[in-house]
Amino acid sequence: MLSILDRYIGRSILITSLLVLLVLVALASIFGFIAELEDVGKGSYSLGKAVQYVLLTIPSKAYLLFAPSVLLGSLLGLGTLATYSELIVMRAAGVSNGRIIRSVVIAGLGLMVAVGLLGEFAVPKAEQVAEQIRLTALEKRVSVRGNNGLWVKSDSRFVNISTVMPDLTLLGLVIWEYNDNNLTRSLAVEKAEPVAEGWKLSGLDITEFGNDRSQVKRVENEVWSSLVSARVLQALSISPESLSLKNLRGQVDYLKANGLDSERIELAFWIKLTSPLATLIMLMLSLPFVFGSQRSGGAGQKIFIGIMLGIGYVLVNKLLTHLGLTYGFSPAFSALLPLLLFFTISIVGIQNIS
Repeated sequence: MLSILDRYIGRSILITSLLVLLVLVALASIFGFIAELEDVGKGSYSLGKAVQYVLLTIPSKAYLLFAPSVLLGSLLGLGTLATYSELIVMRAAGVSNGRIIRSVVIAGLGLMVAVGLLGEFAVPKAEQVAEQIRLTALEKRVSVRGNNGLWVKSDSRFVNISTVMPDLTLLGLVIWEYNDNNLTRSLAVEKAEPVAEGWKLSGLDITEFGNDRSQVKRVENEVWSSLVSARVLQALSISPESLSLKNLRGQVDYLKANGLDSERIELAFWIKLTSPLATLIMLMLSLPFVFGSQRSGGAGQKIFIGIMLGIGYVLVNKLLTHLGLTYGFSPAFSALLPLLLFFTISIVGIQNIS
């Protein structure tokens, strides 16, 4: 059961963190809406659809800004308690610094759960719907990297896709099927649509290769139970960071099963898995500055230092994760290294609190 102290400190952190998050998300959404105005009027992309798109991207913005908001919220919330000498009164009443820190950690654990649920359930669905609305209204097709289309390996098939539509309809496919490294047949497919049974292929020109001759035939429609992983296609329109852990795990398994490079997706998986820990670490980073403001120096100066440390965390996090990927470190190690570094800094700072 949470004590009165836990609830009081937790409420102070929660209210200020949510207010900071609201302000930051509002600012990010305003800038995002201004950027979308450039595309308003193209195709059927109206002002209303631009507003709808920006609103649907709010969960993603909140997820990205959650940890910095908690850092600022903790500095402001606990800083207010320090300014009005409430922390001093708590300590005079026999409440140790360790007990106050425990209350902060309890609040951090609750915020970790909240950001984890946000990133796993709200962000992927909202981001997917937002991108589909935008691409459909702009009459755009999901771009495929390279001049030769998208290449996908699926079991014994190699599939080349020229265009992926927002509803995951595939246009201009060429499929090669192999058996024991021998080419058995190739298919030129005009269109493939996702259906309940799998994929409905339309306009197939099938070339079957025999020992001494090949045979060509035309088939108007065929239904295949498997062709291309829908999770792989969905990743074309939204960034891996916006996918759920389940989808990222599925992509990693798919890439490994087909002998493809999975490090980038594995890194996104581990970053997604460990990112809620950043919320707790941001809270812990704020503690030395809040307690230190009671002894010497202005609170504003120490809060500024704390904010700079938070910005430093974001930059160092990006730098170390990308360096780890470049130099071939384990994706799990690359994702955990920035967290371990700043966790160590926060522990050293907390130990210096008297």
